[in-house]
Amino acid sequence: MVRPMTNSRLRPPSARQTPVLCRLHDEWQHITIRASELRTVRAWGLPGQPVGTLDELLERCGYRPAPPSGERTLRQPSSPVNDNDEYLLRVVSLARTEPLAARIVLQRILPALSAVAARHSMNMTQRHAVLDELVANAWPIIRKYPTDRRPRRIVANLVRDTAFETFVRPIRRRSSGEIPTPHDHLGEPTQQHSVEPFDELVELLHEARRYGFEQDDLDLLCQIVSLGRPDEVATVLSVTPRTVRNRRDAVVHRLRNLVLEAA
Repeated sequence: MVRPMTNSRLRPPSARQTPVLCRLHDEWQHITIRASELRTVRAWGLPGQPVGTLDELLERCGYRPAPPSGERTLRQPSSPVNDNDEYLLRVVSLARTEPLAARIVLQRILPALSAVAARHSMNMTQRHAVLDELVANAWPIIRKYPTDRRPRRIVANLVRDTAFETFVRPIRRRSSGEIPTPHDHLGEPTQQHSVEPFDELVELLHEARRYGFEQDDLDLLCQIVSLGRPDEVATVLSVTPRTVRNRRDAVVHRLRNLVLEAA
């Protein structure tokens, strides 16, 4: 019998959580106090006193659990933000060779991945599928993260890279793999199919590329789609939100003219 976890700082999953979150939560509950995992972590020689649970290590990486429902407390960080960043950097560096370190980093970014899935989903079923894909893409990204070139804003970078791999990369692959079909190979249409809005957007971006739109402008639209808000794109690009909105409006205006001309 699995011993129940009674002192974890992680919140229990609610009925609205997706299956993948429930599975990961259950797994975390088991490993956070398991002796074998704790021995492995203590052997890494991380700063500070030896941890008593993996939850403690997660907090040193900057994770801040929400207080229980209905409870309002003023909770001070256990260490400065810079210390959290340095600690997380050490753990991410270990993730290249230590699967447990990668699992800890995944747990650290799960709330952000869940928020991304919610923004890109119309219903709970779709959210399940999107989060499954985000988690699957996050694992290799965590294990290959370039700590020497990107030692700051690690959580934001990991989430952005995962969103890019999940939402933008398929569009680029689809575009680069397009092969025109000769007319004599086209069969007679047998049924009319409705066009999904996302597919229509992809086709519009392909058409824009054929009409000479700059790749940087198309990438900007893809980033806005993947990250959800111009403010987040501005943070990634190190520019002001106003700059992103102005570029977005200009590109959308050109796209609108392209659609009107095609009509």
